[in-house]
Amino acid sequence: MLDFHYQFYYTCSMKWVENHEYYYEDEPIRLTPERARSLPPKEYRKMRELAFGSPFSRRNDAKIFYLQARYMERFEDDCPYAQEVLHYFPTYQSLSMAELRGYFTWRTGLRHGMLEKTSLSYAYLYLYELLHQIGSETKEDGLDALLWFYEHYSTLDPHIQRYARQWIADYAIYYNLPVELVRDYVNADFDEALIALRDCDSAEDEALFPAIMRLSSYHLEKSKAYKKYPDELSQVLCRAYRRLNARYAGRYGRPYSQKLFGNPARLWYTPFRSAVFFGHQKFDHYEYRVSPVQCYRCERDQWSLERGYFSSRRDRTLGVFVRAADRLIREAYGVKPTLKPGTETKTMVRFLSEAIEEQKKSAVPKVAFDLSKLSGIRRSSDAVGQRLMTEEERYVEAEPPVVQEEKDIVTDCILSGDELLFTRILLYGGDLQGFLSEKHLMASVLAEAVNEQLYDEFADTVIEFDGNTPILVEDYLDDLKGMIPS
Repeated sequence: MLDFHYQFYYTCSMKWVENHEYYYEDEPIRLTPERARSLPPKEYRKMRELAFGSPFSRRNDAKIFYLQARYMERFEDDCPYAQEVLHYFPTYQSLSMAELRGYFTWRTGLRHGMLEKTSLSYAYLYLYELLHQIGSETKEDGLDALLWFYEHYSTLDPHIQRYARQWIADYAIYYNLPVELVRDYVNADFDEALIALRDCDSAEDEALFPAIMRLSSYHLEKSKAYKKYPDELSQVLCRAYRRLNARYAGRYGRPYSQKLFGNPARLWYTPFRSAVFFGHQKFDHYEYRVSPVQCYRCERDQWSLERGYFSSRRDRTLGVFVRAADRLIREAYGVKPTLKPGTETKTMVRFLSEAIEEQKKSAVPKVAFDLSKLSGIRRSSDAVGQRLMTEEERYVEAEPPVVQEEKDIVTDCILSGDELLFTRILLYGGDLQGFLSEKHLMASVLAEAVNEQLYDEFADTVIEFDGNTPILVEDYLDDLKGMIPS
């Protein structure tokens, strides 16, 4: 209890006090009542003591954080800190007292339903706590808290997405939670698509086509041909891919998907990489299977990832195949603009062309005739023909001759208006700044519009920027000149 004038604040031998200073118990600190009331709660001093088994001893930082986090699990404070806090791999030990009190004040508000943007170091420190199940009764509760914070706080500061997505997957793997709870974070959709490609002969088109779309680097959903003929493109791609797979498997004894995404691989794996995490659970023989082609293992605390592929990125070769299908469908069904041939192989083109022809033949409706009624149809047709001929003859006699007007020449370019003028200036030269000033337009806006309209043609951007100056990509100059006359 404080007396009227002052009190003595004692510490035990070599204990930490404010400002990171140490005192022996025979060296009391004289404090006024006001100063005593401003001291941090005793929990901070006791928490700091957990970092030292004996004076100046060294221990694992992650373990120290875990022990301190458990001690401060239910602690609350009310001392905000308004300044930015910047620490790499933040822990309680790395924060000053003012920063530390600011963190627990922010966490107190968060636990009472007040989600506020704060320093990124505070957000990561809170994520580290959640990874250790701090504040959660069960591992399921911990995952719920982790998902909730990620989904809501990332709208305030998307920087946490860089690591938090993988940590969510790691949480389910480390604590052995059902894959269904974290499907979007463990690449399950990629695995399912790869399995559909691998087993394409037994996979239905309803599974194979979305798999091709998911794994292709070419975004077919933006294509005009796909928007107009989705069923035709779907059936053509699936039919041609199965033949491509059969040819490759016959030659090399393995599925075509293995050529695209690599051989099965075993990789070293570290749970909660780039986080401050103490592995407080011990594993001797542990397995966590995400899918038939992805499995995490831990043998005597050594983690690894085994999966049936090497690369988990959208594949460019598959993208070339899909773009070739888009190009050939446009030619077959008269969809404008057409696409220039890309880097597709002759085998791709042959299988796709065969599939398109088969698709067009199968789409022709079959008509059944009743031959017994043929004679009646002929008599009726002759009578109608006579009447039509009489009416047509009278019409021709009364109708004055018609002069066919000359039609305007239409180019293949889908650009028009300001976008066309803008691109023509970039192609052939001209007063670009004068054009932009006269039209009250911005180069960046026009460039974006041109790139969007020509995406189906080139499957790429055709206008880039060198600083603030728009320039045409050199690879596409000849094609653009063919589309846009000077």
